[in-house]
Amino acid sequence: MKIPKIRKLDSGTYFCQLRLGGQSVTVCADTEAECANKAYLIKAKHKTGEKKVVKVKGEKTLDDIITAYINKYEKVLSPATVRGYESMRKNRFKDYMDKPISTINWQKMIDDELAIKSEHTVKNGWGLVLPALKNAKIPVPSVKLAQVPVNELPFLDTEELKKFLHAAEGDKAEIEMLLELHGLRESECMYVVRNNGIDLKHNVINIDGAYVPDKNHKYVEKHTNKTRQSTRTMPIMIPRLATLVKEHQDENKPIKTHSASALLSHVNKCCARAGVTKVGNHGLRRTLASLAYSKGIPERQVMAWCGWSDYNTMHKFYVKLSAMDAEKNKNAVTAFFKAATAKPKKQNANSKTLTKN
Repeated sequence: MKIPKIRKLDSGTYFCQLRLGGQSVTVCADTEAECANKAYLIKAKHKTGEKKVVKVKGEKTLDDIITAYINKYEKVLSPATVRGYESMRKNRFKDYMDKPISTINWQKMIDDELAIKSEHTVKNGWGLVLPALKNAKIPVPSVKLAQVPVNELPFLDTEELKKFLHAAEGDKAEIEMLLELHGLRESECMYVVRNNGIDLKHNVINIDGAYVPDKNHKYVEKHTNKTRQSTRTMPIMIPRLATLVKEHQDENKPIKTHSASALLSHVNKCCARAGVTKVGNHGLRRTLASLAYSKGIPERQVMAWCGWSDYNTMHKFYVKLSAMDAEKNKNAVTAFFKAATAKPKKQNANSKTLTKN
């Protein structure tokens, strides 16, 4: 009985790729001899008539390696990231989680998940499987993912923003919404409010932490932000925010904070009252970036305000051009070409006069 050539990875793991009944089976082990023995055993059992490849004793399942990866890095990852990973472990690739790694047809797993979930959801799920495979020193299979469609992310243009600000007056989450319009994430809003990060003496917002939900759905305090650039000082640019904070301080009462889902509800209800686009929490952050962009504020300044570490993130997800700006720009370019291509007016020969001194 022959088996494919066994190869050694840079990590030190030995592996070979079997092809059994149209199914690709990866066999891995710490030594070349162990890998060969596993491969012979799997092939022999398949040859005897077992249509399903039997799990080799001690072989890990997909759930095993993902759990091991999460447990290994749980202390260095954000609680919110761990929460997201645990959610994907429980809800993605359900029909494959208990299968031995060597029996999984990875492309079929992707295709099966695409039949019930969106391209974006499947891509995120695969984004967890990949590092889990690498952590387990298992060769990463080559798969084809569906292209994720680009959806236009909503924001408020200048006219909509004016209506929204009026509709938000008096709302229980008004302070947090105004903080989001200063470029804060919802997790940063909660941290700033709870830790008195609004400095009215210097008219700034000090952002140096966040409150995020952990895997048990409880909010926990993070003393570090999402990126190094996220720790920042933001000037207060909406006078109404300073007024509201001062009123709370004078009355010696705490500012109420809301969960991300509750804040989302308040934002969209204000949008509905104003008769404008429902933008959600991140939409207010995008609104600030797009407003600054339309006002010609330098990009480096916008990145510093919102805590971004690279231009790509800012342009891909946040900086949006309003329809009014687009129309204004179109009219400016159209006017130029109209003037540039206009034929010179012919002079009337009879109108020429000679002036003598």
